[in-house]
Amino acid sequence: MNTEERLLALLRSQDYRPLDQNALARTLEIPSPERAAFRSTLRRLEESGVLLRVRRGAFVLRRTTEDAPLRGRMRRVSPTLLLFVADSEGQVRLHRMLPQAEAGEIALRVEPRHAHGAMDGDCVLVSLRMVAPPGYRRRHRGHRPRPEDLQPEIRIEEVTARKRGFWVGNYHPGGRFGYMVGDGSTAPEMVRLVQAPPAELQEGMCICVQILTLPVGPHSEATGRVVEVLGFPDEAGVCLASIIRKYSLPECFPEAVLKEAEALPEELSAEDLAGRSRTGHPVVITIDPEDARDFDDAFSLVTTPEGWELAVHIADVSHYVRPGSALDAEARRRGNSTYLPGRVIPMLPPRLCDGLCSLLPGRPRLTKLCLIRFAPDGSVLSADFRESYIVSNARLDYHQTLLVLQGEGSTEQPQVDAMLLEAHKLASLLRTRRLRHGALDLDLPQTRVQVDEQGRPVKAVTEVSDPAHHLIEEFMLAANQCVAQALRTRLLPTIYRVHEQPDPAKLHEFSLLAASYGIPAGSLNNRRDLIEVLEAIKVHPQADLLLPALLRSLMRARYSPHPLGHFGLAIGDYCHFTSPIRRYADLIVHRAFTRLLGLPTPLPTPATLSDIADHISETERNSAAAEAESTRTLLEQLDAQSPAEE
Repeated sequence: MNTEERLLALLRSQDYRPLDQNALARTLEIPSPERAAFRSTLRRLEESGVLLRVRRGAFVLRRTTEDAPLRGRMRRVSPTLLLFVADSEGQVRLHRMLPQAEAGEIALRVEPRHAHGAMDGDCVLVSLRMVAPPGYRRRHRGHRPRPEDLQPEIRIEEVTARKRGFWVGNYHPGGRFGYMVGDGSTAPEMVRLVQAPPAELQEGMCICVQILTLPVGPHSEATGRVVEVLGFPDEAGVCLASIIRKYSLPECFPEAVLKEAEALPEELSAEDLAGRSRTGHPVVITIDPEDARDFDDAFSLVTTPEGWELAVHIADVSHYVRPGSALDAEARRRGNSTYLPGRVIPMLPPRLCDGLCSLLPGRPRLTKLCLIRFAPDGSVLSADFRESYIVSNARLDYHQTLLVLQGEGSTEQPQVDAMLLEAHKLASLLRTRRLRHGALDLDLPQTRVQVDEQGRPVKAVTEVSDPAHHLIEEFMLAANQCVAQALRTRLLPTIYRVHEQPDPAKLHEFSLLAASYGIPAGSLNNRRDLIEVLEAIKVHPQADLLLPALLRSLMRARYSPHPLGHFGLAIGDYCHFTSPIRRYADLIVHRAFTRLLGLPTPLPTPATLSDIADHISETERNSAAAEAESTRTLLEQLDAQSPAEE
């Protein structure tokens, strides 16, 4: 830190008592030749209103917005580790207050005695002080802590909104009414029941408990009362029901939202189609998983003398979900759809996500169009944007598509087969270019659990990304990037998908782990070294352990109103444009896209945009945790099944 940063850190510390300029210079150990410059710094900061001179010439910090409480959310990483993550505005302030912090999202540890009962996902107001680390005074008796030795201390001042009104856990008898055992993350490890539970409740059953009191101190306890008995954990449907309640996933839509959805006309009118055009491409198709019900992206491709012309057609959800409507408010609240085994918790009512907005074959549908022209080497020549409409010619799944690409099958439509083969050429070229430019190939095998009608796990399927998946992935990546570049160039407020530079300390820690498994990691701060390690891990016998560990060493992608770049993709501008049926971020981008075309539509203010980005980053994290836990729990149930049950 430079002299000014050290001075401000000292004045912010909890141990600071007003000192004059000579005492400040001695405390900061300013050499004599530099004291004249130090006095000039003091005068400048005083004249600019940063410092205030009090009695006997002593200096203090003038109270500013930097002293105001920080807003943000709590994040429970483990039963013993609770973090505070400030909102977007707070992140900017934290980087000013903690100049030594690494770039990217700052998450600060909260000691249990300062948590004030805050739980994972709660919205909070906190105060921050710079304090000496534990044991410092004992090791440095008689010495005032140096500014660079101080570390931030977070205290929860107020819980402004609880993420959960209920806890989920397992019942155990004991005491007067028994207690609930939670996971220590979404619920306390022990909750004492203060009312008689239902007569049918038995030990080990999964229960839903209403929160009555929170553990606001290290020696206080949580209490609650049973409001629902879900059943034994291994019973059909109990796993998913408990996860839905544990993560507060909304199962039903409010009546006002359903009424708005039902009021939307089934058929497109001339007014709906006014100003919209079609590309003129002969074939438009969708490619999705076999069990998909909503189709929000389609593409068409033709060859040109210059190379290729790719049309990415995305369902125009913004035509139906208008700002200020009940549909919009509910979509924003949910943030995204959540995909559990055999169950979808959608962002939009079924009438929209499965019907009006879904690009069903043979049905006219409104779309946003990103038209990209590629040179023979895969570079982008130009990108145009329009409002359009399409009639999809075919709905394909990944397996059908792969058979065509491998020459082992056909769609029975020669034009579709021909376009797929040409699309494969372009997608392969784009993927090669992207990886050559430093993008990380983080395609990992995904395990999916198939369940029966009662929610019992029946089979585990490992899905590997193949050329059919790559085809869609590359086309959607290209559209997302082109739209993000256009919105940033026009300075239109929107939400970007960002993935910040990793923390060097975490990369170093992972390099030590990799080395213990025989993989020389070198300097992972170098992208090429990181790519080499990633490729080595993929063929390592312990890849299942090392790949997740590497991912944890990287920053988590999130949403931001600022184009902070995407480390994993190795590009500067990136947004989510291609899935507006299942992500609210894409809906915000579509509204900015409409303004890009010169059409009137209200856009959020910067403050609102920042709040939305923080909120949907949190809902995405919550959904990902629910999806991961449901898969993990059902896999455990599959492993526990006896041969007779299988």
